[in-house]
Amino acid sequence: MIPPSKDARIVIVGAGAFGLSTAYHLLASGYTSITIVDRTTPPIPDGSSVDISRIVRADYDDIVYTNMVVEALELWKTEYKEFYYPSGLLSMTPIGNPKYLAESLANVSSIGLPITQFSSGQEAAQYLKLTHDKPLNGLAGYLNHDAGWADAEKAIEYLFRRCIYLGATFVKSKVDEILYSADGTAVTGLELENGNILECDYAIIAAGAWTDALVPTESRLLATGQPVAFFQLSEEEYSKYRSLPIYINFVSGFYVFPPHPDSHVVKCARHSYGYTNYKTVKNSSSSRESSQPPEIAYSKGATPPVGTTLPKDAEDCLRLGLGEYFGRDIAERDILKTRICWYNDTPTKDFLFDYLPGVDNLFIATGGSGHGFKFLPVIGKYAVGCLERTLPTDLLDKFKWRTNVQKKEDLSRGGTPLMTLEDAQAGLYPVNADSASAPNGDKIPSNL
Repeated sequence: MIPPSKDARIVIVGAGAFGLSTAYHLLASGYTSITIVDRTTPPIPDGSSVDISRIVRADYDDIVYTNMVVEALELWKTEYKEFYYPSGLLSMTPIGNPKYLAESLANVSSIGLPITQFSSGQEAAQYLKLTHDKPLNGLAGYLNHDAGWADAEKAIEYLFRRCIYLGATFVKSKVDEILYSADGTAVTGLELENGNILECDYAIIAAGAWTDALVPTESRLLATGQPVAFFQLSEEEYSKYRSLPIYINFVSGFYVFPPHPDSHVVKCARHSYGYTNYKTVKNSSSSRESSQPPEIAYSKGATPPVGTTLPKDAEDCLRLGLGEYFGRDIAERDILKTRICWYNDTPTKDFLFDYLPGVDNLFIATGGSGHGFKFLPVIGKYAVGCLERTLPTDLLDKFKWRTNVQKKEDLSRGGTPLMTLEDAQAGLYPVNADSASAPNGDKIPSNL
């Protein structure tokens, strides 16, 4: 595999965290011909890299990612400080069920991050001055003071502007198909939705949950939708809750941010196994089934729909979590808006930075698996290191295209098992759904 020369025509498909960070680090390394393609100007409204907030935490059960976040945090606190809020992160699980939490605590403690441990939810509630009935009842965990959240939309917009300033070209278009040489061993260009051909020497596919629609990844990538909801707080409520840390329950999968300083909106979501949305993907030579986000035809003036409801299993989980942290009053109020955030999962939850086997100039940079955005300042450095084959061997191995796809349990996720979005919307829940987030008939369980 021969890495590209500095003057090679490189086209990057996708203007999210992976695509823009890769473009920036290529440009900063002296590459002179970088073109970024996406369906609309970033920040992309339905991309997983945008909306009002994303967690920035070093709390991982894998020390590789812990160390990568520490590196990224230095830039969040300096170059990206305008978009970063050092709120801290409260990580909790039901008492006696640590799973992911124990190894995460060991990793962040081993590198000397400031930690406060809580043996009970009552102890944590007293520390945080939560005054509603039974806050964090039955839970235990710790507060990582060196964590926070980023305004994702603004950070993406900033990085996009930097790429353009450094010389990148942006093409606003959907990519219909990747074009190959007659023997299939090289990419020759991309066919855009208007029929134009964008020629290239190297193609980097960083299309997130849309990647499998362009490159058949044979179960190495799976697009899964995760529920997100937003609730409006009053000025008085904002003053009361603005200093709270992010809260995450690693068994239910629920997490919530402190209210946003601009809008006083609280965003909550579930980091879970998610929903699939299978549809037929067609190109000039074949058709197949692939889980994909719903299509939005930006070129035809379409915009992402704004909803106020979620599948019942998701809404029950989010309202339960809000009740744990903010209390019944906020948990029971009307939802301001909702969205489904589409992850691009790998079986091991590791990022995928590698050449497509058998194609010398097609590189894949994706696989955020629900935890990629926090690495925005540095993730492109690792992608470029894999593109150039200059990363240490252990990291090249970690991020490689795997011939044998072996699934690794992701202990950071909770809630209901994987199901189709259609089944979830119809209320057809898996029989082994986690009781913490399965439907129960009430907006908030009666024990709160």
